[in-house]
Amino acid sequence: MFERLTAETRQMLALVPHYAVAAGRSEMTPADLAAALAARPVGNTAGIWTSPQPPEPAEPAGAQGGRLPPKAPHRFDKAARAVLTQSLHVAVAEAAAHIGTEHLLAALVRSGPPDVVAGLGARGATAETVDALLARLAGGLGTEGPPEEPRAVKGAGSALSYTRLTVDARAVVREGAALGRAAGRANVTPVDLATALALYDGGNVVRVWTVPPVPPPEPAAPIKDVASLAGPTERVLAAAAVIAREVGSAHVGTEHLLVALLRHGHPEVVTLLAERGGTAEAADALLAELAGDPGVERPPAPVPGLPPVARRSALRPVSGRRAIVALVALGSVLVIVVVCFLGPIFGP
Repeated sequence: MFERLTAETRQMLALVPHYAVAAGRSEMTPADLAAALAARPVGNTAGIWTSPQPPEPAEPAGAQGGRLPPKAPHRFDKAARAVLTQSLHVAVAEAAAHIGTEHLLAALVRSGPPDVVAGLGARGATAETVDALLARLAGGLGTEGPPEEPRAVKGAGSALSYTRLTVDARAVVREGAALGRAAGRANVTPVDLATALALYDGGNVVRVWTVPPVPPPEPAAPIKDVASLAGPTERVLAAAAVIAREVGSAHVGTEHLLVALLRHGHPEVVTLLAERGGTAEAADALLAELAGDPGVERPPAPVPGLPPVARRSALRPVSGRRAIVALVALGSVLVIVVVCFLGPIFGP
């Protein structure tokens, strides 16, 4: 779902936790969704409001540069999740390939709590005006930016990130790829990766889960081409590698994948992981406990066809035919040196 959001919808969702913090809530609610949507009149819903926008919440204590404090909610409540799901249904019904602010607003107006619906209606977002907006757009993007396209793999970025994964973390990525293939996707999404991680019954991250994981009946096949990791998942792997480096770890384990997925900010991912105990607090505590140690996870193993974790030494041993060729070349150079420098001294 997240990969279908327009740039404006993502921008709006980034505000939601701030409203939950300002209201003292431990979970994000439809009221927070509505407040964030009304406070940021951008995109297709910008012209629908008939009253001045409400002020954005003050920066909460502990926040720096717009970043959320450590105790900011990372979970949507049941009603908010239902609204987000409904926004996808609205987009599908409108034959839209994206989820824009108009679809989220329609979901709030049609299925939100009565007080939220009344508040939106008082500002001009009634069922009639929203229906008219959807009819005018007819499934088009309108003024909103298209969903983010997966990037093509450049160089060996994905491959190098993949080769640093521990055996357990690599198993999670393989299972995520299998989930993506089963859903008919060419690229692995962060949701695929988070689902595979939440169901993995091994590695360091297993101590975080409060719900018993359910391993797949058969292990997924190895990944032979990292192109399927391009896009958001590639960025999650790169973030995991940075997190591993920050804590002094030579590997990238399941604990680093968990933290990277949570910091990636994908609402569906954060909710999915939190439901199983994978909260930001639990993940940070796990990192602090391990302190860069590999824990129960095995180090990275070579992957056929992919670049190694580190460069080979320039002084690696040479044997066989190459050794003979090297010796012959070295002998030839010595002979030339002798002739050039000693010849004039001992010559006629």
